[in-house]
Amino acid sequence: MMTIGKFSTMALAALAPMTAAAAQQAMPAQAPTSLPSMAPAVAPAIDWTSDEDGQRAADRLIALLEHADLEGFAAGPTMAVQARALLDKAKLGVEADRKAADRFLTDAFAGYMDVLNAPVYGVEYGDNWARPSRLSSGVLLKNALAVPSLEAFVTRQASINPVYDRLRHAASALPANDPARTKVASSLERVRAFPTRTKFVLVDSATQRLWMFENGEVVDSMKVVVGKQEYATPMIASTIYYGTFNPYWHVPYHLIRNTIAPNVRRQGVGYLKARGYEVVDRWAADATIVDPKSVDWAAAAKTGDLKVRQLPGGANSMGNMKFDFANSEGIYLHDTPMKEYFKRDVRALSNGCIRLEDAARFGRWLFQGQALPATGGREQHVLIPEPVPVYVTYLTANAIEGQLAYADDIYGLDKAMLARNVPTAEPQSAGAVATATSAAPAS
Repeated sequence: MMTIGKFSTMALAALAPMTAAAAQQAMPAQAPTSLPSMAPAVAPAIDWTSDEDGQRAADRLIALLEHADLEGFAAGPTMAVQARALLDKAKLGVEADRKAADRFLTDAFAGYMDVLNAPVYGVEYGDNWARPSRLSSGVLLKNALAVPSLEAFVTRQASINPVYDRLRHAASALPANDPARTKVASSLERVRAFPTRTKFVLVDSATQRLWMFENGEVVDSMKVVVGKQEYATPMIASTIYYGTFNPYWHVPYHLIRNTIAPNVRRQGVGYLKARGYEVVDRWAADATIVDPKSVDWAAAAKTGDLKVRQLPGGANSMGNMKFDFANSEGIYLHDTPMKEYFKRDVRALSNGCIRLEDAARFGRWLFQGQALPATGGREQHVLIPEPVPVYVTYLTANAIEGQLAYADDIYGLDKAMLARNVPTAEPQSAGAVATATSAAPAS
């Protein structure tokens, strides 16, 4: 894993922003995202009933199934009742009853795991390290037959990430008719898209807040500003490899089309100079400056197809620093001169990017306490000591210190999930389980 000393800066002639390929020289080894099935044509049943470890594993699975409808496995609660009855009967020692319980529990486990490993709608994976590992059903069952502790295996496979696990646990006490179950189910589905990492950033657009995690625990948090409804901040899983200090702001095309070009047409090119804007031929540190008088501003007002950047400085919309992560939408975390926005209760106010309440504090955490480069001067890109995954999600339900907390559905994603009416997974037959393979995560 690449590390840097006391801020060795990078010579980045063509970096604006850094490409994922260049940054990923620092990326840790990749976990496989899917594996082929290695199971026989008919999957053998796991032994849940012959010893205490297997019975504890069965108890753990049944406890999960009792509330698995919240996780999208609609058959879970019914299967939990059936599994408990079969397990109790198997304890009487009749071999046929043991085999029946083992078969049913195996199929229930495989069906539940298929749901937990299913792709999550609407999440973009900008970086492979931010993808969860996806094991096929065949590999999962093969591993279950070989592990030293089935109880530990079931617990490990059912654990998604600390945010998911705590929300699932806190929501297990919700009554069946509680209207908050929609928020919980929707939020569980979305946060299931992210793997556990030792250190990661979670951005929640619903509450407009960012959390910093280390070893499964929140070590700091702050307010953020996210996209307004018409420019909703998308859900992304990616990785931060570097910070940009004294950044240019690359103006989004829709702002060129709707704001900058119309204002230049009304006020002339002096509008650009007064606000520190310049037109360039490409996104690069050594880009050529284009004479704004040579630009067809009427065409730019229609298409926005123009590269405009704002010079570093106090008026720059990026503030003193930004933190890029690979994604197709051009979303990043950044400082802002508009601190008054953080006094508002609802902070869905940006054009999609994520503004940080205290970018310097966040930067010190990423750089593990090292002093940040001085502000002012030219744009510079500096590698952080270790890559840090960033998960941008949308949680209308969350578990805060063990208690359920809810947020308004400002982007309408809960309603959209209900409208999609995606069928929940049903348990598969033994043969189907043996040959199923996991789909790659949605993007």
